[in-house]
Amino acid sequence: MIKSKFSGDAIFWGIFMLIPLFSFIIFSIKGVNQYSGKIGETLILLLFIILFYFLLNFLKHMKVIKIENGKLKYYSILRPFGRTLNLKDYKGKIILTETGTRGNYKTVYLVNNQNKTSFKIMGLHYKNFEELNNAIPLKIMKYPSGIMNYLKILFLEKVSVDTKK
Repeated sequence: MIKSKFSGDAIFWGIFMLIPLFSFIIFSIKGVNQYSGKIGETLILLLFIILFYFLLNFLKHMKVIKIENGKLKYYSILRPFGRTLNLKDYKGKIILTETGTRGNYKTVYLVNNQNKTSFKIMGLHYKNFEELNNAIPLKIMKYPSGIMNYLKILFLEKVSVDTKK
């Protein structure tokens, strides 16, 4: 069995992001209860909703992953009770190098039988990313190069992979 190990940065940022997340939830509930429809209050509430979205988007990629016997089980802030993926339901994986504020890191996307990327593991968050990647017994698929394709997979995450090329 292979179990993910968070990097020190991931632990720090995870804890650091949870504090404002809960603050935004509490403030938004109080703000909605006292909401009067003024434009200033509306803009502040909209700002908090946008920040809440970005915090959740960051935290959803931090997953506790366990791989064993052809199954991948993960837990995240959006799936606290976990979800199990049968790796036989996937036809391959795409490995890309992505760039962020903390430098370059590798990312693995699992491709399902409908030729869509459906699961993402970011090397940025794991000390043992290579071990996790090697434990996934799927063939490596090529993703079309180009800036538009890179932006599409980076921001949409669930994209169709054309295997006919």
